[in-house]
Amino acid sequence: MNTLSQVHPDLHTEFQNGNFVIHKTARVSSGMAIDQGHEQNNAMVKGSGGAVGLTENPSAFRRWMVAGPELARITIEFETAFTAQDDATGHHEQTPAVQTAFAKQVMSLVSTIEDMGNPFLEESADLLVLDTKDIVSESVVKTVRNIEQIGVKAYDAYVEQRLVKAEKPISDPIAKQQLPLFSRPQKKNPSRSQLQVADLEVDRELMSQLYVSCQTRAVNQDDFFMYENHPYAPSLSDHGKLRASNKSDLIPCLQSLITPKTDGPTVDCIILDGAAVVHLLAPRTAVTFNEYASAIYLPYIDRQLQNAQRVDVVWDAYIPDSLKESTRKKRGTGIRRRVLGTSKIPTNWMKFLCVAENKVELFDFLTHAVINRQQTEHEVYATDGVDVLCSQPNADCAYISPCNHEEADTRVILHASDAANKGSKKCLIRTVDTDILVLAIAYVERIGVEEL
Repeated sequence: MNTLSQVHPDLHTEFQNGNFVIHKTARVSSGMAIDQGHEQNNAMVKGSGGAVGLTENPSAFRRWMVAGPELARITIEFETAFTAQDDATGHHEQTPAVQTAFAKQVMSLVSTIEDMGNPFLEESADLLVLDTKDIVSESVVKTVRNIEQIGVKAYDAYVEQRLVKAEKPISDPIAKQQLPLFSRPQKKNPSRSQLQVADLEVDRELMSQLYVSCQTRAVNQDDFFMYENHPYAPSLSDHGKLRASNKSDLIPCLQSLITPKTDGPTVDCIILDGAAVVHLLAPRTAVTFNEYASAIYLPYIDRQLQNAQRVDVVWDAYIPDSLKESTRKKRGTGIRRRVLGTSKIPTNWMKFLCVAENKVELFDFLTHAVINRQQTEHEVYATDGVDVLCSQPNADCAYISPCNHEEADTRVILHASDAANKGSKKCLIRTVDTDILVLAIAYVERIGVEEL
C-alpha cells in the first residue's frame, strides 16, 4: 500500500476518491465495504425465509436465482417511493442533542479524573479499584498472573493421566482449583475453640497409642511424660502464637499510689501517640482523606496547640517480619486501600486500621498534612519513618532524628527528653498504651522535667 501510488497510480487515484466503499445514503461517513454491501443485497434477495430447500430442486432454484434480484429491486423501489428520503450528508451523531450529551460525558470524565487522579499515571504494581482505591490482596494478584499457567498445567495433567498413561478413567473429574478470587472471601483463621478441639483430638490420639503400647511392652510412663507432646511449650505458646499478658492490669495498681487531678494541667509540650489519636478520631461525616485531614485531624492538632507551645505526633513503624507481627494479626484483618487525598474513606474505620500498610500510608499522609500547612509561632513535630519533620524550617531535630525505634513507646520518651532539653518544664503524653505509662514513670527523673 505504501508504493501503490507508484505501482498502480490509477488504483491509487480510485482509493483517494473513496471508491473502495459503497454508500447507500448521502451521508459521507456511512460507507461500507463492498463485500458487506454484497451480503446485504443477498439478504434482501433471500428474503425473510431465506433459500432453505431451494437447492434441492434445480428448477425452482434457477427460477429463484433469475427472479429473486428483480423482486428485490421492485421492493426497494416501492419502499423508496413511499418513504421519506434522508438527504442529510453529515454523520448521524452530528446533531445538537447527541453533541450536548457527548460534551456532558467528556466533562464528567474530566471531573472524575481530576477528583480521583489519572488512572493512566498509576505506576505501582498494585492491582486496585479505580474509584475506591481498594488494593487487591497479594494472593488474588498471584491468581491473576498465574491463572493461565495453572489452567495449562491442569489440562496437561488431565491428558497425561487419562489419555496417555491411562492412570485414571476419563470420567474422573478434574479437581477444583480453590484459587483466591475478587469476590471469594478470604479464608478465616480457626477460632480459639476450634484450635482447642484440634489439640484435644491430638492428645486423645496420642494417649490411645500410649495405652495400646503399654499393653504389649514395658513402658515407664513417668519417663514418657517428662517430654512435651506439643511442638511449642504451652506455657509460652498459645496454639503456635506467643502468649500475651494483660498489661492494663497495672493501671489500677499505679493509680492507687497517686492522687488524681480533675482540672486540666498547664503544660509546655504535648506528645501524642499518633496511632491512638487516629483510633480516637473517627471519620464521622468525612468522605475523603482530604476531608478527614482538614475537618477532623488538623482541628484536633489546633486544639492541642491552644494549650501548649509545642506538639509532637509520634507514629509507630511497621517493619516486615517483626516480632510485633503476630500481635497485630490478633487484632483482625481488613481491606487494603490506597491512601490518597481524593480516595474515599472506608465505612469500617477500625477494620481499615487493622491493615499495617493502610496505617503506614495514613500516618505519612497526616504527617505531611500537618507539617505543610501555614506556619505559626507554635512548633509541631511529627515522625516520618526514621526521620522527624517540623513545622518550623529552622528547628533542630538532631536529638530525635534519625531514629530507628519500631514502637512509639520508646520514641515518645525520646521526644519528651528533647522537649526538656529545649526548655519545656511540663510535658503531657496522650496515649492509651500501658507500656508508655510504665516507661514514663521509669524515666521521668532522667528526662529532667518538673511534671510529666
